[in-house]
Amino acid sequence: MTTTNQKSAANGQSATERETVAKERAGLPAPSPRLTLLLVVFAALVLARSMSEGIYDIAFANLALDLSGLVSTVGLVYFVGYGVEVVASVAAGPLLDRGDPKTVLVVSYLVKIGVFVLIGLGSTFLSSHLWAIVVAAATVDLVHHVGEMALFVLLPRILDARALVRVQALGGTVRSASELLSPVVAGLVIALMPGSRALLVAAGLQVLALGLFAAFVAVVIRARGPVRSTAPADAAEPDAGERAEPAERAPLPSRREVARTLTASRAWRRFTTFHGLTVLALSTVILSVLSLMRETLHMTAAGAGSFLAFSTIGAIVGGLAVAKAGPDGIYTSLRWAPALAGAGALTAAFLGQTRWLLAAGLILFGLGFTVYLRSAGLLIQLRAPSAVLGTWNGLLDAVIRIVSAAAILVTGFLFDRFGGQAIYLAFGLLLVLTAALWSTFGTQDREALGATPLHPAPAARDEAGEVRRS
Repeated sequence: MTTTNQKSAANGQSATERETVAKERAGLPAPSPRLTLLLVVFAALVLARSMSEGIYDIAFANLALDLSGLVSTVGLVYFVGYGVEVVASVAAGPLLDRGDPKTVLVVSYLVKIGVFVLIGLGSTFLSSHLWAIVVAAATVDLVHHVGEMALFVLLPRILDARALVRVQALGGTVRSASELLSPVVAGLVIALMPGSRALLVAAGLQVLALGLFAAFVAVVIRARGPVRSTAPADAAEPDAGERAEPAERAPLPSRREVARTLTASRAWRRFTTFHGLTVLALSTVILSVLSLMRETLHMTAAGAGSFLAFSTIGAIVGGLAVAKAGPDGIYTSLRWAPALAGAGALTAAFLGQTRWLLAAGLILFGLGFTVYLRSAGLLIQLRAPSAVLGTWNGLLDAVIRIVSAAAILVTGFLFDRFGGQAIYLAFGLLLVLTAALWSTFGTQDREALGATPLHPAPAARDEAGEVRRS
């Protein structure tokens, strides 16, 4: 009897090991007992960071308005902030590839905390000069965007594919939920601590976010066994004994070489074109939806503001959908999400006089919007060369931001000239078109995404995979 049980246990153990190896070879991680803790800590990190963003965005806008009395100065603050983010996308990428993203992220938190405390403690000079407020806001936007890029580069290095999808999807869900809460919290904080003092609360939340980031990294380190890096050997953080290897000291490709590789790859050209058109339409619709409800659907400011919550509900569901789909669902999501967002935009524009149809349209748009953006971001994280992920993503991000900014600027004039329904018809149909374009992005394109000259050779990737599994 004992012998039979021992054989059964041995057979069961062998089956488990075989299943684990099979999952690893298929690119699926073994289950992580710490994944739940990892998700909880990351959700708290995103929430603290989002609350801080909501407060300092409104605080800087109010300071600019109070100092000048002109609404145009608020636009100036946002325009300058957007401009420095485009510069950061191009300039910071190579620095992240060559440096330590964790250090960059920590420094970004510390700089924001310093700026908020300096102004919030009552610096008369900084809080009484418009140009100082604009510079401070631009500085915060700059370091915040660099920090976001650092986190984008860091996560694929320390998480396996399935954990990465779960973390990013949950982050999108929490961020969407915080969009419902942050305006209320920001309004309450500014009412209790008017003027520049509200920035002290933003600083406190940044301190909390910094502590949560340290906790997140600690959980990942403790769970390093089941939560392995998906970065190739030449991009992963080397052990102490590996740092002296000549291959580790090889210079990384320049920004120009990365740009040439992107433009030379048919698959990445197609991705950039499809992604640019989709983001152009999505960003234009989301930024003009308030104008649509006010000007076309003749809603009050309060009514229009309250209906924005329905798009947030869709975004929350979208984050959960990405998490459930996992890495294998990314390409499928790119096909249906733009079409769903387009259907939601068209429903809101042409059937929005019926309020429940307006709510349904906004939910559909928010769902498609979030699923698409999260899926596209994950595709870049998982398929771009890990060694130059910062530069690669920075160049793509800069192109998308410039194109989208130009489209948003032109849309404002077209909205006044032709009306909201005409604009929404055009961009709703464009989203349906991009869904059709993504449907042509087949297996050959997917494989070509990971086969550029800057990607490790297949033999090297296989060897690195075997070393990590051992």
